[in-house]
Amino acid sequence: MKQSLKRKVSIGIKIIVSKIVLYFLYKGFKVTYKYDKNVKKEIDSLENGFTAVIDTGIKNVNLIIKKEDNKLIRLKETENADIEIVFKSIDVAFRMFTGRLGVSKAYAEHRFTLRGEIAQAMILVRCIDIVEAYLFPKIITKEILKYQPKKNIGIIKTYISALIIR
Repeated sequence: MKQSLKRKVSIGIKIIVSKIVLYFLYKGFKVTYKYDKNVKKEIDSLENGFTAVIDTGIKNVNLIIKKEDNKLIRLKETENADIEIVFKSIDVAFRMFTGRLGVSKAYAEHRFTLRGEIAQAMILVRCIDIVEAYLFPKIITKEILKYQPKKNIGIIKTYISALIIR
């Protein structure tokens, strides 16, 4: 099926925004692992070598995180992920990444597929919710999160730390 120019531009913008959001989501994981005791506790409960994939369904527009030596690292690719979340379309991923659709609602509406143990997926989702609370302003998170977690640092310090942290 041939796509219109408008649709191609729309997809291109969604890909760029998704890559930026995934970059900050990864950095948000690293920042909250350092500053938020709940994220640290959740991630520490996972075994070393645990790998999670969040995939938009578009080649190279994904986030692959691995816990290694009690640190989080980003991988370019992996063969064996413990958890894989694959969105059914870039449109759904974009809505979620821009704070217009929460993880819980997306799951309830079957907007992504999940492979792996549900208990580990719930750990990942709880961490994503907390990371989103740090990255998004309250006006957005009150619409997509079931609860507002207590934050140890503000949004500005979160972004500054995200840009600095390795």
